[in-house]
Amino acid sequence: MDEKRRLYIAYGSNLNLEQMAIRCPTAKVAGATVLRNWRLVFNGVASIERSKGDKVPVLIWDIQPKDEAALDVYEGWPRLYRKETIRVTLNGKQVRAMVYVMNHTHPNPPSASYYNTILEGYLSAGFDLNILHDAVKKSKEQGGEVMDKAVIKEQVLAVRDTGRTNMLDANAVQRIAYEMELYELVNFIEDNRKAYSRFVMTGEIGEDEP
Repeated sequence: MDEKRRLYIAYGSNLNLEQMAIRCPTAKVAGATVLRNWRLVFNGVASIERSKGDKVPVLIWDIQPKDEAALDVYEGWPRLYRKETIRVTLNGKQVRAMVYVMNHTHPNPPSASYYNTILEGYLSAGFDLNILHDAVKKSKEQGGEVMDKAVIKEQVLAVRDTGRTNMLDANAVQRIAYEMELYELVNFIEDNRKAYSRFVMTGEIGEDEP
């Protein structure tokens, strides 16, 4: 493999072949495998965490530097996600591959559209749907549907770090958040525009008065 290329582990929405073709057009699927002693979790968006006895099905992508740069933006690296390099078995051989892992845990279920994107990936790869369903169920039990202020703040800062827009432009921020799959922020802006503007100006976050 070209020294400039590297292997990337996808476990969430980047299992979706159509989405990856748009995000990382030069990336190629190198194969599928299972991460053992890890489990899939949802903090609004997908992440993984170490968990003895559990497993997560994944796709391994062969990516170029420009693909990784695009992924860094979409994943909100390094604020929302960090990068880890771990060993995985691919086509019978031990290899080292990069994976994005969320920095903080705030259990919350995924949005319907985000879930469906991952579901399509699971179906096309023939992965065990019980793993996906169990992760969603646990996120609902642990986090429910309550707005997590820490998650909203992290996602606002992740959009700010892209440098793509004036943060007072709520519509532009919402569009970028959607592209980055920061659905908690998308929904928060939709329902609480005044509170969003107040947060940008003061750093304090709340909800609009009914």
